Amino acid sequence: MSLTLEHVSRAVDGQTWIDDASLSFEPGSFNVLLGRTLSGKTSLMRLMAGLDKPDSGRILMNGKDVTQTAVRHRNVSMVYQQFINYPSMTVFENIASPLRQAGESKEVIHSKVLET
Repeated sequence: MSLTLEHVSRAVDGQTWIDDASLSFEPGSFNVLLGRTLSGKTSLMRLMAGLDKPDSGRILMNGKDVTQTAVRHRNVSMVYQQFINYPSMTVFENIASPLRQAGESKEVIHSKVLET
């Protein structure tokens, strides 16, 4: 999947958090957002995942504009530095959970979790 942010901006409570950011992530690539505390890494990831909407600009997945697409329809996940997903579940179960929700078979879930 390719992911592109085009001139994305976001302000919170009148304060600019992201200003005219443009990024492109190619299929199969390994990418790292690296920066100081409060530099906007989490804000960018929340925009990419669809947890937040930009005030301006577009977010494209495989060339399709998903800026207004709900998070549950984006097929994107993020893992925070501090583990906050489901602390009562194993790592296997945390990874398997969205695959189950997507209706994947037990065999596919097992294979994908082990691959991950």
